[in-house]
Amino acid sequence: MAVATAAAAAEAESTTKEGILEPGDVRRHVSTSSQHSDHTLCNEPMTSAARAPQAAKLGGQAEQHDENAALAQALAAGSPRIEKRPSLMQRFLGTAGAGSKRVSPPPSVHSSASGNGRRGSEISTTFEQKYGTCSRECIGRGATAVVRVAYKQHRDGPQMYAIKRFRKQRANETEREYIKKLTSEYCISSSVHHKNVVSTLDLIQDPHKNWCQVMEFCPGGDLYTVIRDGSMGLAEHECCFKQLCEGIAHLHSLGVCHRDVKAENLLLDARNTIKITDFGVADVFRVAWEQRIHKSRGLCGSEPYIAPEMFTAKSYDGRKVDVWSAAIVYYTMVYNGIPWRAAKEDDPNYARFLEAVRAGRDYEGFRRIDPRSRRLIQRMLNPDPQARPTIDEVLASDVMRRICVCDDDGRVPGGGTHCHYTEEYEERMHSRRMRAQAAHHRQ
Repeated sequence: MAVATAAAAAEAESTTKEGILEPGDVRRHVSTSSQHSDHTLCNEPMTSAARAPQAAKLGGQAEQHDENAALAQALAAGSPRIEKRPSLMQRFLGTAGAGSKRVSPPPSVHSSASGNGRRGSEISTTFEQKYGTCSRECIGRGATAVVRVAYKQHRDGPQMYAIKRFRKQRANETEREYIKKLTSEYCISSSVHHKNVVSTLDLIQDPHKNWCQVMEFCPGGDLYTVIRDGSMGLAEHECCFKQLCEGIAHLHSLGVCHRDVKAENLLLDARNTIKITDFGVADVFRVAWEQRIHKSRGLCGSEPYIAPEMFTAKSYDGRKVDVWSAAIVYYTMVYNGIPWRAAKEDDPNYARFLEAVRAGRDYEGFRRIDPRSRRLIQRMLNPDPQARPTIDEVLASDVMRRICVCDDDGRVPGGGTHCHYTEEYEERMHSRRMRAQAAHHRQ
């Protein structure tokens, strides 16, 4: 299976702090989409949408042809007036008039009104009936969206959802551009079904008519917070790393590259599972019927995780970018910090790394990494993307095959357990278990 739609990269901005990097300080990440920062680096040209399936282009031509035909027919009939064509937003929402050509929304997309004249007051009922009440607490923030939690009471207990509310349409963008950006992330993320990828459930309007993407809620928080807490050891680092690589491998098998892999975009569910989230700048490098790989364009992501070719090349292989970023995540877990501010030669830490690579010796900054994993990480961080391994080659390595991934209860085959959560989360879960046991005994 492959995703048959192209991603239109989300437009955002980023700021970079000056100064020399302190590798041990993880708080100095240049973050994009988590609660730790609201800055996003993305300089994606609009031409990236040209890689969409040809059907999209033909559809646009067909709409233009229909419009011209309607104009000619009206003129031929001597009509003194031609009704204004409904806007793209009206057609996306399904609110076009009876005599206008309607464009159906994507599957699972719920609009604020329908052709039957649904009132706007029913938006609240639709959203709250399906997903309950959305809290005011923000659990994630980026330049294009904020994430909150919705609570819905069911017979078997409360159900929680992560609600990603998108920004409003900007004054300097057309409706077509806005809708394309809005739906591209949903089309990709909702087509991916894997245990190491966050499930996307719906695209719907909230009571305030904001477009929201509904996703599964991951109570364990993001990996950035866990790393900062410093409670994981080598076994946990390797377990998280392998889960990350398996999730990336599944994306690549579908023809999707993420292009923003980082600790803030990796979440933990209640069963010790790492899940990749935030497909705002994901790109489709191959659709189902193609054999050829499309190169990605544009600078996007968070600077410490960006591969060097993204800074220098007009186009690049998005798969190799994900491999580079995954290796940076592993370094971040081990060192509780980042190796360099940016993979540019004017960065002193990266310059020393390049010197070691060109001299054919191990980089001294990787000494803390286990020797068995060090060679693999250095291969994944090869400045030459052609020499960098694919994610499948990474998973096929001896290092990855020996890594044990824990089960839903944190147990490891052969004995032992993993702990992928912060101490705060562990205390909260322990308190809940104690209350549940007390309630059971009272019954």
